Amino acid sequence: MKRRIVLLFKLYILLLLLFVLQKALFMLVNMGYADGAPFGECALALWHGLRLDSVAASYLLIVPLLLAAISCIAKKLRLDKALNFYYVPIALVMALVFAADLVLYHFWGAKIDANDLIYALKPKDMLASVSWWTIPIGIVLIGALAWFYLFCFRRVTGKGYKPVANRWAALLFIPLAGLVFLGMRGGVSQSTANPSYAYYSNHSFCNHSALNPLFNMFHSLSKKENLEEEFTFMSDIEAEGIAAPCFATSADITDTLLFVTRPDVLLVVWEGGGWDMTMNDSVAPNLMRLASEGVSFTNCYANNFRTDRGLVSILNGWPGMPTTSIMKMSGLCGRLPSLVRTLRDEGYATRFVYGGDIDFTNMRGYMLETGFESVAGSEDFGRQAKLSSWGAPDAFTLLPSALGYNTHSDKPRLDVVLTLSSHEPWKVPMQRLADDRKNAFAYTDSCLAVLIDSLKLMPVWDSLLVIVVPDHGVPLSSSQSTSDYRVSHIPMIWTGGAVKNGHKEIDVLMSQSDIAATLLSQMLLAPDSFPFSRNVLSSQYKNNYHFAVHCFKNGCNLIDSAGVTRFECADCSAKVLSGSHGGNEATFIKAMLQHLYKATAAVFKK
Repeated sequence: MKRRIVLLFKLYILLLLLFVLQKALFMLVNMGYADGAPFGECALALWHGLRLDSVAASYLLIVPLLLAAISCIAKKLRLDKALNFYYVPIALVMALVFAADLVLYHFWGAKIDANDLIYALKPKDMLASVSWWTIPIGIVLIGALAWFYLFCFRRVTGKGYKPVANRWAALLFIPLAGLVFLGMRGGVSQSTANPSYAYYSNHSFCNHSALNPLFNMFHSLSKKENLEEEFTFMSDIEAEGIAAPCFATSADITDTLLFVTRPDVLLVVWEGGGWDMTMNDSVAPNLMRLASEGVSFTNCYANNFRTDRGLVSILNGWPGMPTTSIMKMSGLCGRLPSLVRTLRDEGYATRFVYGGDIDFTNMRGYMLETGFESVAGSEDFGRQAKLSSWGAPDAFTLLPSALGYNTHSDKPRLDVVLTLSSHEPWKVPMQRLADDRKNAFAYTDSCLAVLIDSLKLMPVWDSLLVIVVPDHGVPLSSSQSTSDYRVSHIPMIWTGGAVKNGHKEIDVLMSQSDIAATLLSQMLLAPDSFPFSRNVLSSQYKNNYHFAVHCFKNGCNLIDSAGVTRFECADCSAKVLSGSHGGNEATFIKAMLQHLYKATAAVFKK
């Protein structure tokens, strides 16, 4: 009996030690994201992470506790053998989650959570985001970790557990069960265990290092799509009163950019085309040329950090959300306001083109629900779709024929093309620049030039509005995180025969989600159905609060004329990153998030 109780405590200590070793390895591998954090502050992650380590360990002790109690009653149950069966899946799960967190953080700069499970269903697409060498290393790492965990568990367990003479001894495990429950809950405090338990630093890397990946994965599973309860900082009326007026918009125009009110519209969504990368003569001279010929919005920010979220911001006028992806929520996409559906109702033919897997992250379902009549993906490009790890390179999608401009249409048309070549692992069929990352963007830029120059020779050009805007920004190096607000600064270029002659720069502060209302207003269509999209060329916006919001995983950056404030969702903390804010930014961010999530939940219930 005593040996069984001692075993439970030994397993608990072992799990804590294993989690501490994981943290040390995590920090060692990903130290490039430390962003100047002192070594001593990083090392404190080992201590501050123990609370959630204890929670994760307590959950893993449930089965050993039950087996130990049952073995006191069932004499034929060999506790050591029963536990050995349990250790196999547990060791494998621990190895998979930690290895994925370790490797993907190296590329993404974000902790793994339930929203990343979609990648497990599409391993080919996940592996396309990383370098080839991570595949064998990942397999070896998972195998080595699983073997090591299994060895430690079995070594601690030992053999030869004798039957207990007094079966009533099983009742002694009841108080142990109470301790395990308290451990699972995170203690006796009012709040239950959550990621904020590990947050202690102003440096995100330190907090991420302290956060137990196994706990974070299963905690995010429990929170997945629980939108209505995700953020509640104040009464809903108070949150709406603070946030809603800042998103108010009108259809009046202070600056007319178009010759025609019903142009053909081509929206080129450039994969990862952040400002610092693309507004660069050495990397993207053709985009720079388009900016000098047309309208350049110079103060635009991406709402989020991934394609599936950026597309929703652009096409639905819906800001990014730090804890979930709307595109992955079946049943919600078709209920949001939609730029595509609005123009289709105005008689537009609508088409979406992507050279990659159109089923990735529920993209096909989303595109159809959001109003596209025609959707093209890798299966429509035949052998060309096998030329890169993501699909057909941009040279095959950024062509008038691929977009259907070689056929006549009696309707005005909205075509959206999503590029893919400027994406990890940065492998493209061209080598102009030594840096692979920059070279990939240079390749997409050259393909964009071919498309624009070809369209200029076609009759459609005279009535065509071409909008080039990225889905999100991209770090300039492996040491820059997607949570860096500078990554979210993106260009937006309007060009084409429908655009009034002459170069124009518009420096009004805006987000991707404002594109829908701004475009519709230029077309003399009311943007009333878009509660979070602002017509940034209206007199109302001119006199309103100018801001942009960039969401990253479990946090967001608020950018306004006074500076930048970062908000971490895990511990509801706000930190001024630049400028001198007046102190009300945290309240506004909380109100904005609460209002956004409540509004999204309300749409979901429709």
